[in-house]
Amino acid sequence: MANPASDITMVVHSTTKNEGARPAAPKRWRNSYLPFAWGLLVPSLLIVGLVSIFPIGNAFYLSLHQTNYMDVGEFAGLANYGQVFGNARAWKVIGQTLVYMMVSLCLVLPLGLGLAHLLNRPVAGRRVFRVMILMPWVISQTVAALTWKWLVNADFGPLGLDNIFGMRVDVLGGVGTAMALLIIVNVWLSYPFATILCLAALQSVPGELHEAASVDGAGAFRRFISVTLPLIKPTIMVVAIMLTLLYFNMVTLVLTLTGGGPHEGTTVIALDAFRQSFEFFHIGLGSAYSVVLFIFNVIFGTAYIRLLRGDQVNE
Repeated sequence: MANPASDITMVVHSTTKNEGARPAAPKRWRNSYLPFAWGLLVPSLLIVGLVSIFPIGNAFYLSLHQTNYMDVGEFAGLANYGQVFGNARAWKVIGQTLVYMMVSLCLVLPLGLGLAHLLNRPVAGRRVFRVMILMPWVISQTVAALTWKWLVNADFGPLGLDNIFGMRVDVLGGVGTAMALLIIVNVWLSYPFATILCLAALQSVPGELHEAASVDGAGAFRRFISVTLPLIKPTIMVVAIMLTLLYFNMVTLVLTLTGGGPHEGTTVIALDAFRQSFEFFHIGLGSAYSVVLFIFNVIFGTAYIRLLRGDQVNE
């Protein structure tokens, strides 16, 4: 006598097996999509190669050769890099670049986060304040530099120190004051970018988490440290990466505001690369500066990304 339970089990097993075994697409169908896929991919690869890979490779090639204006001469090995790193002035410029970048970053991130926190609160006229805070971001670096040079002019500027304290002090005439002004203008130009991204991150934090923390007795500061900050930390790291790359490659603001002076006290690597290439026409040496700048960008970008990934793994 047949067992009904056994028959049902066999039927279910057979049905499940047949449903799970989906027929594979014919090989000719799969191959027919390959030309279309490559047709979409190849133009993108060519564009990336032309605008990214080729310029970097060409700069590295030029940095290893002697150049006379645009003419490429004999192979020079690391001679150009020796000029970049082989004197005290070069290390001074590298140090000034790091100071300019680090101090600007340490000021922009807290300022942008604080303003984003204020703009995220339900207050009257919030849209007007958002527009006012974001206005410096739409101003070009040249216009901003010229405007600030006029503002701090000791003879006729509205913010001239002789008008405030009754004595004439040339802000752009001192190394320390010129670097401080350069950092202030840089922060003024770039804090709106940090503000808008931090504001977007704050608006993505679920309100239920803050309500739960409030029920547990956490105050406003404790909720920000324990709830908000961990959730928006990836956005802060992205902002730090993008601003670091921006500061390392910034030429226009430094060239227009201080010109690298006084006494090369505000000269940065990007300005040196620009001058060696387009003012003195030492293309090989300028390319060496550019490669060094590229290496710094890669180092800092990789460090930020690894730090961000490490935090995500720990969480």
